[in-house]
Amino acid sequence: MKASVVPHNFVRERDGYKFEDSLTVTGLEDVPDEQSVCGGLTANTVRNKVADFFLTDAGAASWQMSKI
Repeated sequence: MKASVVPHNFVRERDGYKFEDSLTVTGLEDVPDEQSVCGGLTANTVRNKVADFFLTDAGAASWQMSKI
C-alpha cells in the first residue's frame, strides 16, 4: 500500500489535483465483477488488470522500464 501512495502523492504535488481526473482511469474500467466465495480470485483479477495497465502506453511511466 505504501509503495503506491508515494508515487501518487508525488504526482499529485507535481501536477496538482483535479477532481475530474479521479473519476476514471483509462484502461481499468473493464475490471469484471466476480462472484466468488474465496476473495482471492477477485483480488488476483484486479491485481493482474492493474499490472497489465502499467505495461501499456496509457499507464506506463516514461522512466519505468529503465528502472527494471
